[in-house]
Order: sequence, then C-alpha cells, then structure tokens
Amino acid sequence: RLEFDHVDPVARGGQTTADRMRLRCRAHNQYTAECTFGAGFMREKRQEAQRTAALSREQAQKRAHATSEAAAKARAHAAATAVSQSDVVPWLRRLGFSAEEARRGAALCADMPDAPLEERVRVAVRGLAPPSARRAVHVTS
Repeated sequence: RLEFDHVDPVARGGQTTADRMRLRCRAHNQYTAECTFGAGFMREKRQEAQRTAALSREQAQKRAHATSEAAAKARAHAAATAVSQSDVVPWLRRLGFSAEEARRGAALCADMPDAPLEERVRVAVRGLAPPSARRAVHVTS
C-alpha cells in the first residue's frame, strides 16, 4: 500500500519530476497531507472522493443492469427466432425449397416471431421469389 508523494506539494507549486517524488505508506502520506493542508480540508477531500467513488459504483451497476437486460432481450429474440425458423423451415422445404433457401427464407421473417405461421411463410416465400414474381398477390379467404 505504497503511494507516491510529492516532496513539495503540487498544490503549492511543487514540480512533478521524478527527483521530487518519494514513496510513502498510505498512513504517512495522509499524515503529511493533513500537516500541509489541515485535517478539516483533507477530511472533506476524502469524503468527496468517497462520494465520487459511490457515484461511480452506482453508475457501473446501472450499466451492468442495462447490459444484463439487453442480453436477456437478445436471448429472448434468439429463442423466438429459433422457434420461428423451426416452424417455417419445414413448410418451405415441403414447398420445394432447398435447406439453404428455407433457412434464408426463415431469416426473412425472423423479426416477426409473434405473427401467425401462415404470415411468416408468406413473407419467406415472397422474399425467396425472383424479383419479377414479387408483385403483391391478394389472397382472399
């Protein structure tokens, strides 16, 4: 627990050169600072540092929580995508698409996991169709 100490305090015009530095244990460094700047001043500085550290920890916890939530959303989306693909791929295969085409088609409707299976298959087929055949087709039920 060694700390660098300025022989001549920087706050009082000291230089930050290597020959004007020394190593001290934390207790002696704090004692020298209190002798130089006063016990009350140093107490306020330590309290300010504690508040800053607490704020930094709180912000880090918030970032970690937000990251955790984002990861959970990503996992849920991946799971929904996997379910969507496992639903859509077999139907595309039955319609004659190759396994690779079926996977590509399922990826086209991956962002709509809550849509009915028929709608997802329709989007996949439309996306896999040649550009000339992608005209809107109205189907009446």
